[in-house]
Parts: sequence; structure tokens; C-alpha cells
Amino acid sequence: SKEMQSCVDECLRCYQMCFGMAMTHCLETGGDHVKPKHFRAMISCAEMCRNAAHMMLMKSPQARHICEDCAEACEACAKECDALPDMKDCAAQCRRCAEACRKMAGQK
Repeated sequence: SKEMQSCVDECLRCYQMCFGMAMTHCLETGGDHVKPKHFRAMISCAEMCRNAAHMMLMKSPQARHICEDCAEACEACAKECDALPDMKDCAAQCRRCAEACRKMAGQK
């Protein structure tokens, strides 16, 4: 469906943003960017997004549940990224993904 494809696209963009930023920007910047809570939120978000995209592409019956969890991980990551002035693009992508996942999960 169009809704599912949109969610897959947002999840893959969010995976790329969070994983890429964590592994390059955050690791290279150090300080608050590599504090465990922030770094774990970014990697958790990336992995949930990747997993949600895979489940939707497989048309797994669990995809909707995974999307619910993914939305939560994305919101948590967005809050962590909001605290750092140079992470606004990441926070914005996480919120777009969370919104798409909530729609996919039937929560909105």
C-alpha cells in the first residue's frame, strides 16, 4: 500500500540518519554526543527503524506492533537529539518516522 511504502521510506531514512550520525558525527564530536543515554537512543532508533522496514517489506503480521515500538524509539531519540543544538535534523527525521509508524500501526 501507499501508506506502507511511505512508512518503509521514512524508516529507512531515519535508520540512515541515526546510524550515520551516531557513527560519524557523534563519535567524532565526543562529549554529550557519546554519553550512553544519547548514543543508545540513536542506535536503538536506527535498529528499530531497520527492523520495522524489514517487517513491513516481508508483510509480516507483526509489522504493526513493531511500528508501534519503532514510533516510541523514534520519539525517545528525537528528545535526546533536541538537547544538542547540532542534532535538529536528526530529531526532525525521527519525528517524521514516528508519525509514519503511528499511522501504520493504526494509532492515528
